[in-house]
Amino acid sequence: MTSRKNLTVALTIILGIFTINAHARSWDLAIVVGQEVEFFAQNKTRIGQAQLADAVSLDAVAYDDATRTMYFSDPLNKHVSIFSNDLTDKNFTSKPLIKRLNDSYIMGLAFDPKTRTLFWSDMKRRSIMKMHMPLNGTPEEPTLLHDLPNQSPSGIALDICNSHIYWANSNKTNPTIERSNLDGSDQMTVIERDLDKPLAIAIDHNANKLYWADDVEGILFKIERSNLDGTERELVVHAKRQHPIYLTIDHDTIYWSDLVYKAVWMLPKNAEPGDVPTIFQSYVEDRQLDPAGILSRDNVDNVDCRSIARIRQTNSLTNTTPVTQTVESYNNLTTSTEESELTTETFEYCLNDGYVDDENGKCQCKAGFIGRNCETDLCHNYCIQGNCSINSDGLPTCKCNKTFVGPRCERDPCKDYCLHDGQCSIENEKAVCKCKYSEGSRCESLSNITELCEIFCANIESVPTSIAIATCRCAEERKGFAQMVTFRDNDDYGTLLLILGAFVGVLFLVIIVLSYYVNKFRRRPRIKKRFVVSKGGVTPLTSRPQLPDSQCEITIENCCNMNICETPCFEPKLRIAAPETNGTKKEEKNSLLDNMEENSW
Repeated sequence: MTSRKNLTVALTIILGIFTINAHARSWDLAIVVGQEVEFFAQNKTRIGQAQLADAVSLDAVAYDDATRTMYFSDPLNKHVSIFSNDLTDKNFTSKPLIKRLNDSYIMGLAFDPKTRTLFWSDMKRRSIMKMHMPLNGTPEEPTLLHDLPNQSPSGIALDICNSHIYWANSNKTNPTIERSNLDGSDQMTVIERDLDKPLAIAIDHNANKLYWADDVEGILFKIERSNLDGTERELVVHAKRQHPIYLTIDHDTIYWSDLVYKAVWMLPKNAEPGDVPTIFQSYVEDRQLDPAGILSRDNVDNVDCRSIARIRQTNSLTNTTPVTQTVESYNNLTTSTEESELTTETFEYCLNDGYVDDENGKCQCKAGFIGRNCETDLCHNYCIQGNCSINSDGLPTCKCNKTFVGPRCERDPCKDYCLHDGQCSIENEKAVCKCKYSEGSRCESLSNITELCEIFCANIESVPTSIAIATCRCAEERKGFAQMVTFRDNDDYGTLLLILGAFVGVLFLVIIVLSYYVNKFRRRPRIKKRFVVSKGGVTPLTSRPQLPDSQCEITIENCCNMNICETPCFEPKLRIAAPETNGTKKEEKNSLLDNMEENSW
């Protein structure tokens, strides 16, 4: 009986991944840890797991329910930054999606099922990128959504029903939570006060709430929530000794991954005072792995924006239905297709700030939105390289960036048009070149004069006249060319002074070194030898005379190695010499006495 039970559990875990391709839900929560992704039910039962063989350390995760595809970021991988995996493939083979870029760290991933767009935040490159993922065919090239030079974008989340993207700016000097449309327009700050380091962020579509985790300086952390516009802010969790990095929401519960305890925690959304978080899954004893990205299927799996809008509008009219009843009503509406269709016929709901006309019961859409429920944004992904706006006729128009032209700013006529460093500009939607040292409509013609000038002036760049003026002119004379370069730049004088100062400093250092060695040579010790002799010759040299006037001292220096010797010099016997005859010693003494007597007189 026991063996049969173990076999049943094993088959359940093995078949968990194989049944993911079925339309019936097979998992509720996905947790990324190390090289693996684990699938759980809401009752904490692990249904299955899969490993990415080519991964190093997976981090963020996103999910496309229409194609059953998961996306993973791998910031430590040297070759790939984002993987994609088809859950319908039983082998769970990973496919490289985005190649590794230098100084890149992808912190957040999110997928929009309406526009089939994958978004990601890059903390090191300080940007938010997007890429269209068609149902059939290859993905399009990534494009820049936001360049955020003064921010550190970390976690991102999508408000699918209102076509908004939210991101947490974890810059310590100015932490904020930002929002914009999915095309990058209408960027605004939602939360900017009482933040330390917001890292994780999530959208609760059912309750129309924004959640974020804040790593407070020290050992504290907070999880807060507000309306999608930042109003009605409230504290949900305020505890110690955790480091939350990813956050997700389902119908009833908040989940977050923690690096300190190496666990995923959970807490009811409508927790009562005194309720404390509990561990959903721990990885302390399981290979000491750090849990990273977490994903709730409730928040990404076919979010029914129409039912949510209908319930929200009903609550705004009655103002009596609590949030818990709203969630229950949402569950009931999504489980019965027929009931949902009947309700739709008798009650209209409007998205994107549209409203119901009392006369005909239909939605009156805001300018730029169309559809029965105002669900279609005319400006969404309309302008390729520009900003979209709605004209007086209610149609989208583009204001193109830089040199792009076309109804949707889709063409760049200046790309590789002007040759030889010519400057391209657009006039009447046509490319026009301003040549520097060449001729022709594309600056394609170089004469001999301009070729020499090009070589001569290769390193001279024009700068604004307020700072400097640098010109390079070549003139043809009768014999040869007269080349003239005129510089008027205050910074050049500063550079020359800096070079001159460095030269003087080096010269001064050389003088100090030479002075040191000259002084050292001058103070070289001299070898002196003292002799005591008698004037009358009565007292031997080996005995000191008794009377002070009958003797004198002679000091002899060893000057043989000196250039100038002012004192009598002889080669001293520094070493023990060979024995000599007595006659030779007497001659030396007599010679010394004679010299002494001559000098004394």
